[in-house]
Amino acid sequence: MKLYRVKLRGMQSNYSGTRYGLPYVVAHDPTEAYAIVRQYCNKADVGFHKERELASIELLAEEGDYPDCQTQLHITKLRPDACPPEVRDD
Repeated sequence: MKLYRVKLRGMQSNYSGTRYGLPYVVAHDPTEAYAIVRQYCNKADVGFHKERELASIELLAEEGDYPDCQTQLHITKLRPDACPPEVRDD
């Protein structure tokens, strides 16, 4: 999995309290990342159609020991017994 920053053509100000045009998305590839955002905007009826168009996608991080983008993504939740005692919240 990879972490992307998707930038849409509009909805980048937070006048509504949320900047819908600049979401972070965890996906397998950039096409899937944009599809996730576009589907959400369409279903929630957020913004105008032109504002939902893709402006750019940036790869921020990816899983693995030596990711091509040079930034690791950790999305696996630790088991409570695998956490050191000082990190546990139980």
